[in-house]
Amino acid sequence: MNIKQIIKKTYKYYQYMMSKRYHIKTIDSMRDGCNIKSLSADQIRDIKQFYKANFNEDVNLKWHEYYYSVNGIFSPEYIPTYLYYNKICPKMNPPKKVVMYSDKNMIDKVLPAAKTAETYVKNINGYFYIDGKPVTLEDSINACSNLPDAIIKHSTETSQGKSVIRFSAENGQAFVKNDSTTMSVEELLSSYGKDYIVQSAIAQCDAMASLNPTSLNTIRIMTYKRKTDVVILYSVVRMGRKGAVVDNASAGGLYCGVQPDGHLKKEAYALTPFFKCEVSDNGVVFADFVIPRYEDMKSLVKEWHNELPYASFIGWDLAVDNNNDIVLVEINAASPGLFQAATGPAFGEYTIDIFNEVTR
Repeated sequence: MNIKQIIKKTYKYYQYMMSKRYHIKTIDSMRDGCNIKSLSADQIRDIKQFYKANFNEDVNLKWHEYYYSVNGIFSPEYIPTYLYYNKICPKMNPPKKVVMYSDKNMIDKVLPAAKTAETYVKNINGYFYIDGKPVTLEDSINACSNLPDAIIKHSTETSQGKSVIRFSAENGQAFVKNDSTTMSVEELLSSYGKDYIVQSAIAQCDAMASLNPTSLNTIRIMTYKRKTDVVILYSVVRMGRKGAVVDNASAGGLYCGVQPDGHLKKEAYALTPFFKCEVSDNGVVFADFVIPRYEDMKSLVKEWHNELPYASFIGWDLAVDNNNDIVLVEINAASPGLFQAATGPAFGEYTIDIFNEVTR
């Protein structure tokens, strides 16, 4: 091994250790407020043996303790996020190959048949586009100056919903519904720099709105593309809290597992501070709720994933609009998040198959 290879290997290890430290800090913050159960000696042995045999890893146990504590389900097969984001995702979804899939500005190019929200303006690498044609900043401001209900968000998979702003505009003045502030449309667009999209807010069906009427409540379905088929790994529904505009768990929302028949599971969870409940802020009992058009959703995402072969994993964010149509909100291909408190082990019956793909 020459000096250049040594430096490259050392730097890669340094990046991995820094990322691992970050993920340990994150799980520690998630564990705050939880009644963490200690794992038994037999459980620790089972986890260590499973990961040593199938991933050649002396795994950190904080994640197994956390999920076991919050949902009561013990399994050696939970995936610590430091392994998922650093060793599993880069192998299963090569970053340079899947980057276009996750760009919200490219959904209509990647999957032209999918229904999406009406788009008013795209900013791609600092260039403005309306209906696929290059335009000026002034044209873009004019296109957004009178909108009854719109969304602006960054187009890349980086913000976890924290950059999503819902606004209305009249005569060039934007009213931001997130915090009830006012600014000019020009100021609003300029605040995003580059790589963002302005779309109509999706008017969701009554059933999904009942979970929380102020946020677009979405269904995340995680698919895994194998050699000859596509399978569902898990599904969750995400909903905002009372008065919130976004549904993301990382932005304070709730997430609840979906059973194979479309019924929700009994409990929903919040990340930090930890919280779980059986009824939404709007009074909906989760165990009684059924996702509308869930079977159709599963069929669609399997069909779509076959058209995007560079990604082994894709997290599909879907909505059901007021015409009862399935709307594709986002494609998460770079590193789709895990929701194991609500779903159990993320890879389920395919865990060893996936581990074998990563480690071979």
